[in-house]
Amino acid sequence: MINKKKNIGLPAFLIIVLTAVFCGSVVFAGHSYAVKIPKGPFYILKVKKSFKSALFDLKQGIEDANFSILAIAPVSTGIKGIGHKIPHLKVIDFCNLEDGYDLLKNNMNYSAFMPCRIAIYKDGKYTVMISFLPTYFSKFFKNTPEQKKTIIKVTKQIISIMDSVKTGF
Repeated sequence: MINKKKNIGLPAFLIIVLTAVFCGSVVFAGHSYAVKIPKGPFYILKVKKSFKSALFDLKQGIEDANFSILAIAPVSTGIKGIGHKIPHLKVIDFCNLEDGYDLLKNNMNYSAFMPCRIAIYKDGKYTVMISFLPTYFSKFFKNTPEQKKTIIKVTKQIISIMDSVKTGF
């Protein structure tokens, strides 16, 4: 038996490549290039995960996106400490200093919205995450093209980080 190589031709090759690209975009939809930015000021996401598991995944997503976690405020612990009941609530402050510099070098007023922040809390059987989006507050300032690019990038990263808690890594 003679082994012959088949030449699949350009049209078939293009179909294979385009199919692979489409499948890759579906599989990796959590990455920032595939993120749709909401028009409003907030991104809110509910997940059916325990608070502890969602918090772990959220911290991992923040670090994987090359941000530094600056602080985790245990708000519910403090409120319980003064004798009131409240579900689990933590607020995570995080930053990428290069992106921060890109915004601050032309307008120090951006410091009022820094660092990035995601609040995570328990609501019944759901764990909820909420973040204020840079694309929304940037409307209050005149922006250079470089700032606009950074604002969109960071907004997409915040959304991707939160989505990664729901979809996994």
